[in-house]
Amino acid sequence: MDNSIRPIIQELERVYDSLAKEFKLKAVRPLITIQTKGRQKQVLGWHWEDKWKVNNKSISEINICAENLNKNPIETLVHEMVHCSNSFDKIKDCNSQQYHNKYFKLKAESYGLNVEKNGRYGWSSTSISDKLTEILNRIKVNYTIFKLYRKTDMTTTAPTKMKKFRCECTTVRCAVDLNAKCLKCNKLFEEQE
Repeated sequence: MDNSIRPIIQELERVYDSLAKEFKLKAVRPLITIQTKGRQKQVLGWHWEDKWKVNNKSISEINICAENLNKNPIETLVHEMVHCSNSFDKIKDCNSQQYHNKYFKLKAESYGLNVEKNGRYGWSSTSISDKLTEILNRIKVNYTIFKLYRKTDMTTTAPTKMKKFRCECTTVRCAVDLNAKCLKCNKLFEEQE
């Protein structure tokens, strides 16, 4: 196997271009990236308007999270295409708390996504409909290419540098040795285990 994400990005770009033609998207194709989701547990991808710049021209970004490349990235791509299209049309379909409103729902359904309400995230749960499956089959999506993904179990928490110190009346924590006297009980703080 080739240790490169280039074929994955090329396939995502090809699928984006094919679907953009199918859906008659007016927006210029955003830069498609693969990055970590970091500490955001629920995130599969995102659209970020005007995130990149070239020759004084802004370019939007669609990211597919590296940890989820093996979990139907095409559905995530289409979901983010909806945000991209709405953004281009100056339609606000999501707020800063990621609540997906009715404008997202309407456009997502027109793109062939099934849309369900997801608590505080609004109409954010999407899946591929039979109609969209037919389109994806027609453009011959290469699903076998999405085997490479970033492992999530590699992160470890660094040990804390905080130490606990106690006088007779209170406990404090700090990252350096403490040489202080409590103003309440007038006793020195002593390191605790």
